Order: sequence, then C-alpha cells, then structure tokens
Amino acid sequence: MTVTDLKIYGGLLSPFVLRPVLAARAKGHELPVESFPGGIKCDEYLALTPTGKMPLMVHGDLVLPESQPITDYVDAVLPGPALLPADPVEAARVRLLVRIADVYMVPHLGGLFAAQSKPEGVPAAMAGMAAALAYFEHFRDPAHDYAYGDSFTQADAAMIPLFFFLDALDRGLGTAKLLEATPGLAAWWTRAKASDIGARAVAEQAEGLKAMMAARG
Repeated sequence: MTVTDLKIYGGLLSPFVLRPVLAARAKGHELPVESFPGGIKCDEYLALTPTGKMPLMVHGDLVLPESQPITDYVDAVLPGPALLPADPVEAARVRLLVRIADVYMVPHLGGLFAAQSKPEGVPAAMAGMAAALAYFEHFRDPAHDYAYGDSFTQADAAMIPLFFFLDALDRGLGTAKLLEATPGLAAWWTRAKASDIGARAVAEQAEGLKAMMAARG
C-alpha cells in the first residue's frame, strides 16, 4: 500500500472535504477526490460509513470518515512538513483554532445558507458567526503570518475552506464585513486567499458553488 492508494470521496465545495486535501497539498501531495457512485446516501456508501456524510477516506483496509481524523491521518502518513508543531504547547494552540472552527463557526453556516428559506434565522447566525470570529481573534497572535506561526498548519487547512463562505455569501448577507471587527484575522484571510494554496482552494470552491446553484436551477 502506498500513498497513491489514498482516496477521498466527496466534493471540493465542502470545507470538510477540502481540509485534508489542503493538508496534503501543504505537504507536497495531491489527493484524488471522487464522487461516490450512487451518492453518499446509497446503500454501498452507508455500508462504509453509516453517518452518510462526506468526506470518506479509503486507504487500503482503512475506511475513515470525518474531516479532522482524516486530516490527522494524512498529516501522519504523507511525507513532507508536519502540520502540527512539535512543541506540545504550540500544537495545542493549533488544535484550539481547529476546534473553534468546528464548534463555533461551522454551526452558523447552516443558518446563513438557509437565509432564503428561513430568513428569521439569519440574525442569530450572523451574531454566532461574529462571536466565532472574535474567538479566533482572541486566541491568535496577529503578528503571525499564518493561522498560527510562520508556516501552514492544520489550522489553515481547517479555516481557509470555511472563510471562503464569508466572501461567497457577502453580497446577500454582508458576511465579509464581519471581519472588520477582527483586523488581525482579516489580515490573515487576505494573505491566505492570495497564497497559492488558498487561491486554488477559493477557485475550486467557487466553481463547486456555481455548479451547485446551476443544478438547483
């Protein structure tokens, strides 16, 4: 079994699929990402992971769901720079940023995406998103070029695909303006989306969003 056998099922619009993909790219590798035949709710997919969510990683006999465990695995098995600092204190700070992304930012994206069908939920989603950004601002050092430190970490891999939606949803909701209250975080996002990894991720997600909206008619 080699790293070329490692496969991710999902779509690149999903920030959860893109997280391990960006981690792999930061280590100098490309992970193949495929749509599962029959979709993620078909019997064959559910037999692999009854959660029925993406991403799903298959590497030899290992079948692994959930974005962060996949990212940890990719970071561990692929050659290249480690995406967690060796120092346990610094590693804990990176993991904290990932946790903030998953626990405090992700839940409010649903409310923003449902703005058209459930506009009454938008104020709470906007307030929750603003709070999440404030948590990032509190726990980050604004002098750091990356999410943490002076090199790409798992925190960047988690945050970049989520921050895409602040820009993507801005026209209708004004989500990008939320960053005005967090200047250090805003500066990180400007740098991140202009980087090679970030710009490519933004383009891939934008294409995925365009395709999704076209499919919805």
